[in-house]
Amino acid sequence: MLLSEERQILAAELAMGLLEGPDETRAERLRREDRAFDDAVWWWEETLSGAISQIPAASAPPQALAGIQTALFGKEVKTAQGKLKWKPIVGGIVGVKAVLLSAYLLSRALNTETYVVETRYGEATVTWNTRAGTLQVKSTGDTTLHLWKQTADGYNYLGAAGARITAAIAAGDVIILSADGPLAKVPEPVGRATLTDE
Repeated sequence: MLLSEERQILAAELAMGLLEGPDETRAERLRREDRAFDDAVWWWEETLSGAISQIPAASAPPQALAGIQTALFGKEVKTAQGKLKWKPIVGGIVGVKAVLLSAYLLSRALNTETYVVETRYGEATVTWNTRAGTLQVKSTGDTTLHLWKQTADGYNYLGAAGARITAAIAAGDVIILSADGPLAKVPEPVGRATLTDE
């Protein structure tokens, strides 16, 4: 199902971390309720983080902060009627968002590990954000896969594919993919990934 242009923009803004307050809450709720919207957010996250993963880190020039402050708050420009010109202010806000987006995407790309796991239900992609400590799994199959963390005592259930999972996860942990849900005592593994923080 195709998303409207408005929802595509909302998905991109959510993926970039540009939403706040009620807008962010609405987008997160929409992500849980609308699979097409969730897929669009996932696409933006993966595409944008991959697009800048090879860009070397660079520091902003010393005058950048002063320029941003001037663009946002300084030098009021008046028209002949005494009204404020909004074009320079809007341009400054867009510039700040672009800088923040670049920093966010670079941070996300540098702190994200991706594992492709073949299962009998199709290919699954496990994405681990090492900084945020979140896991997310997308599967090409029709069967819902569940994530389990293998421990010395057995297995701990983490959640279902498609959800963003926040749990105590660290490098070296073994993540099991299974068609067995949270009620299973011993899930049958159909795939596994060992997390590494490189």
